[in-house]
Amino acid sequence: MSISRRGFIAAVFGLWVGVTLQTPPVQADEFTDGAQKFISTLSDRAQKSLLIENITLKERQNRFRVLMLDTFDLNGVAKWVLGRYWRRASRQEQQQYLNLFEEFIIATFTKRFKAYTNANLQISETTSRKSSAFVKTRINRSSAKPIRIIWRVKFTDGRYQIIDIVVEGVSWIQTQRSEFVSVIRNSGGKVSGLIEALDKKIAFLGSSAS
Repeated sequence: MSISRRGFIAAVFGLWVGVTLQTPPVQADEFTDGAQKFISTLSDRAQKSLLIENITLKERQNRFRVLMLDTFDLNGVAKWVLGRYWRRASRQEQQQYLNLFEEFIIATFTKRFKAYTNANLQISETTSRKSSAFVKTRINRSSAKPIRIIWRVKFTDGRYQIIDIVVEGVSWIQTQRSEFVSVIRNSGGKVSGLIEALDKKIAFLGSSAS
C-alpha cells in the first residue's frame, strides 16, 4: 500500500500531539463552541499522556489506543473507508477488518509522536455544516512553514468524536479509502486481500519500531 499521503497525515497527527495550544476565539454557537473545546482538551490530554519520557513504545501505543477510542469514531470511519465493500464482506471479515484497522492506525501514528515537539497549535475558527463541525487550526513551527489542519467533528450519543482530519487540503479518510479500495480491486474485489495486506503492514511496522 502506498503511504506517502497517509504518512504525511500521520506525521502531522504526531506533530499535533506535541503542540502547545493557543487560546481560541470565542464562538457563539453551542455546537461549534463545544467542538472547539473538545479539540483543545484533546490536545492537552495527548500531551500529558503520550509525550512522557521513559515509557516504552508498547505503553505509548496502549495510551494512544485509549485516547483514540475515546475521541475518534473509529468504527464509523473504518466502515466508511471500506465503502460498498463493507456490505460485501462476511461477518468474520468485517470483524477482522475492524480489529486490523484499529491496530493499523495505532501502529502508524504512534511511531511518530516523539519526533515532534515544541510546536504551537492555533485555532482560527470553527464552522458547522449539517451534522459536522469543522475546527480550523494551524500548527506553527519555528523551523518550517505552518501546517493547516481541519478537524471534522460530530456530536452523537452525548459526546464529540473526530471523523476526519484534513491536512493542507488532504482528507485522511478519503486518502485511506482510495488506498484500501485499490488494494481490494487488485485482489479481485476480495476484502480478504485487504485483510492480508493490513496484517502484513502491521507486522512490518511492529518490526521496524523494535
